[in-house]
Amino acid sequence: MVSQTTIKTRESLAVGAIVGPVVFIASWVLGGMLADGYRPATDAISRLAAKGASTAPILSFGLATYGIGVGLASIAMRRVLGSRSATALGLNAILTFGVLATPLEHSSSIDRLHTAFAASAYVALALASLLAAHRFRQRGWSNAAAISAGVGGITAASLAATGIAEWSGLFQRIGLTVSDVWMMAVAVYVLRSRGTPIRTR
Repeated sequence: MVSQTTIKTRESLAVGAIVGPVVFIASWVLGGMLADGYRPATDAISRLAAKGASTAPILSFGLATYGIGVGLASIAMRRVLGSRSATALGLNAILTFGVLATPLEHSSSIDRLHTAFAASAYVALALASLLAAHRFRQRGWSNAAAISAGVGGITAASLAATGIAEWSGLFQRIGLTVSDVWMMAVAVYVLRSRGTPIRTR
């Protein structure tokens, strides 16, 4: 049987779901301000880490921090999110390293691989909140379930909207930010209640 001390220690790793997204968001905001000719509303975030981009070290650091932080947090938040949602969150973290390892502008094949990693990571992120909504509903947390379902819907819709080339950067930022804020809120709950029994109705 796992001790309460072990649970508290493990769930402390949920801080990664706060640090990771904050650093990632800061990296693309700062990178967007520093990159010459870069337009956040129309240009993809990944352009900031493309081969030869002066902002590549900044965004690469943000992506790596996100991947590590969210990966650890997916383990810490499993008891609250449920195994399926936590697995989707962990998959999102792993796929983020795929995005990091395949920067744009190397070759057409690398670009296609990058797009596949990025799209898959986005889908996993949307699934994390949608699966959490189902778990929350089972526990009687109706408000949390509704919010999570809404976040998943917005993220999924934003992913689909990135196909609109003129505003792809804006929709990408909307989807990622909404899911990141949701993730941070769940992490705060886990950190404040770590080790205590989960209350259900």
